[in-house]
Amino acid sequence: MSSHRQKKLKLLALHVLFWVIYILLWAVKDLAFHNNLLGNIRTNILTGIPYIPLVYFNLFYLMPTLLFKGKYWQYLSIILPGIILMTVFSVFFHFWLFTEFYSNTGDVALFFISLEGQAVILSEILMLITFSMTLYLLQQWYQKERLARELQKQKLETELSLLKSQVNPHFLFNALNSIFVMMDRDVKKSRNMIVQLSDVLSHQIYETQKGEVLLQTEVDNLKNYIEIERTRHGNLADIDVNIQGNLNGHLIAPMLLLPIVENAFKHSKSNKGYWIRVNLDLSADELCFEVENSNHKTSSGKGGIGLPNLKRQLRLLYPDKHQFLIKNENERFAVNLKIALDDHPLSYS
Repeated sequence: MSSHRQKKLKLLALHVLFWVIYILLWAVKDLAFHNNLLGNIRTNILTGIPYIPLVYFNLFYLMPTLLFKGKYWQYLSIILPGIILMTVFSVFFHFWLFTEFYSNTGDVALFFISLEGQAVILSEILMLITFSMTLYLLQQWYQKERLARELQKQKLETELSLLKSQVNPHFLFNALNSIFVMMDRDVKKSRNMIVQLSDVLSHQIYETQKGEVLLQTEVDNLKNYIEIERTRHGNLADIDVNIQGNLNGHLIAPMLLLPIVENAFKHSKSNKGYWIRVNLDLSADELCFEVENSNHKTSSGKGGIGLPNLKRQLRLLYPDKHQFLIKNENERFAVNLKIALDDHPLSYS
């Protein structure tokens, strides 16, 4: 069954349920006058038939074309006379029904043409119109909220895709440049770098399309990148990597750690040598990731597009579930990231 047909059947079921509830409620109310529930249900089905055209004329024509477009006086000029005419018609309909089809109900028939009986019918129509409008407005509000959530999700997914597309080419350029430099120095090492780069690219192609990946996989990808840079710069780079904690079974959004390390390599490099410290610790389901690097006067330490993009991704993926701090000192640049890995709203796939 198509989704469109399912929606139609669901809508039809809701309308049927509305009328069933209305008839049952009114039948129970009438027990105060006539102690026969089945008889009351049968009577209310008959007496409720004239109300159906007015209810749906109001819901599907007057409200969309007048009320929702701010034409309030035009709406009132139609709905109020409609309610009055329906009240008059229902008074005579009730009188005819109880006179012709029910025995010993003369007093009841006369009641409906009295002022009190007319007031009862009018109140019944007003309650039915109000109740149906309330449910209709709630349904419209729910549909708009659901659409708004879907649009917001699509917007976030598009924005995340754009952010990732900005990061990936930046990393690829740096990695290829490293391999290019190494090829003139050591062919064997350059081949190893190509294998490592292949693993990194494979990770980006297949893993970054997921909403979340294994933390261990993300760390392995990070190690591959570090080894590429370590091989390229040799003794010029003093690189220390310290990873603690049991990473198995934990998930994280992809490509959150690499931009921080990439930024450290980019802005600490110097012909006189440089140092980088990478510390990752997982404790009590909180990931603490800190990267420090030497800060030279020729480097702003701001990280180009990498860190600003990372900040935006963190706000989208881990709202109120992360801390992101940057310290830019004379000789030291440090980035500290903390993420609560449990109960975070990752919904992108």
